Amino acid sequence: MCRCFYNSLPILHGLLAVYEVICGIIRLAIFFNNNNSNKSPNSNWNPASNNQTTMITITVVPQLPEVPQILAGFIIDWISSLIPTMMGLFIAFIFLWLGYRLLRLCRTGHHQPRTNCHLRYLIANKPIQRFLLFNCNCPCYIARPKWRFLVRFLFITISIGLRLLAIILYATAPTYNNQELFNQTQKLSWICAITFPSPILTLLLDYYHYRVWWYYVPSCDQNPFCRRYLKKHRRFIPYHLMGENRNEIQLWNEPCELQQHCLDRTLEHIMIFHFNTHTPTPRWSDVPNKDPLTTTYIGFHRTNAVAAVSIAYTDFNPSRTIPQMLGFGIYFARSSYHTQFKARRDGAVICAEILMGRVLEIENNELDNVSNTDAWHQTFDTIYYRHPTEPLRDEFCVRSNEQILKWVMYIERPFDTKVELYGLNTEFADTQCQCI
Repeated sequence: MCRCFYNSLPILHGLLAVYEVICGIIRLAIFFNNNNSNKSPNSNWNPASNNQTTMITITVVPQLPEVPQILAGFIIDWISSLIPTMMGLFIAFIFLWLGYRLLRLCRTGHHQPRTNCHLRYLIANKPIQRFLLFNCNCPCYIARPKWRFLVRFLFITISIGLRLLAIILYATAPTYNNQELFNQTQKLSWICAITFPSPILTLLLDYYHYRVWWYYVPSCDQNPFCRRYLKKHRRFIPYHLMGENRNEIQLWNEPCELQQHCLDRTLEHIMIFHFNTHTPTPRWSDVPNKDPLTTTYIGFHRTNAVAAVSIAYTDFNPSRTIPQMLGFGIYFARSSYHTQFKARRDGAVICAEILMGRVLEIENNELDNVSNTDAWHQTFDTIYYRHPTEPLRDEFCVRSNEQILKWVMYIERPFDTKVELYGLNTEFADTQCQCI
């Protein structure tokens, strides 16, 4: 049901736009309806005799477009209706196309299948749909769904404000005690008022779209009716947003240009723009001004998909199954890439911010002092292992899940079918109309 609703979002946006087109045509008809009552001469004459002068009194009522307040309301109303205006022009073009086809068929008697193909391509073309609905698909939005929603929110909010202002101008416009003019302004205000819910519904649809992307729920989460994640769990990130999918030739969709010099410690930024190359912080021994009470560190943890979902609900559990190289606790790697060489299970990667506390740094010759034991828990909060040759392969073990402050996670593609079912991985891709 949710998948069908999400895939139907362009259709729902189109229906709302068509509804506004119809209401807009009605408003145009009312606005430009200069009937005789708008300017009608009232001739009163009383022929007392053939010798008396005929008295003619002409009363002129201002035409509707000549009332400045109504004209201002109409202009503001039109500006707030840019989307239905574009949609109306597109619908008019489709009707002209169909009329041309019928005329050509009547004249030649031959049906051209290629014309049908071109028409289907025109209607199903994603760039055209986005242009008509003012729903920009800039590559910068692929990894930044929040930006997309904020831009749409600003645009639609301005449209709602202008629409409300137009309704007020219509309703309060002077009518010069003319009943016909009063009726027409009231009609304009009422027709405009019944379109007021349309941009609000559009905003709600955009918010739903944003929620699907930014607060994504993978298909392996089998709790559809009771999702109470821990506050530590910030979000699941769909796998197609991960750093390995960044495109270096797309503006603002490329990997972070700072790479190892990046100081952005936002977990989403790390996963989306640095996933396989993350080194924004130095080795623990090189971290300046360390404070056991406040200094945090970024770590990566790999597990299977079911366990990752369980962690989102219940938190991490320390590992106590022998062998444990750094002792009993919760293991993290400094590099996301090297978690695959250390973890015993695959399917999900978790990026966490960790309060390190009191740290004991060790090297190869000291492993026997901490392996397969929790004796170090009495003195230290974290064991940090310095790899002798590859710094990115450093790993560390924390004694308690209370040290893990927050995390984001992603489920790998084989274990999450929702991305493809919803078409999230192809939503920004332009489709080609294939004629059969």
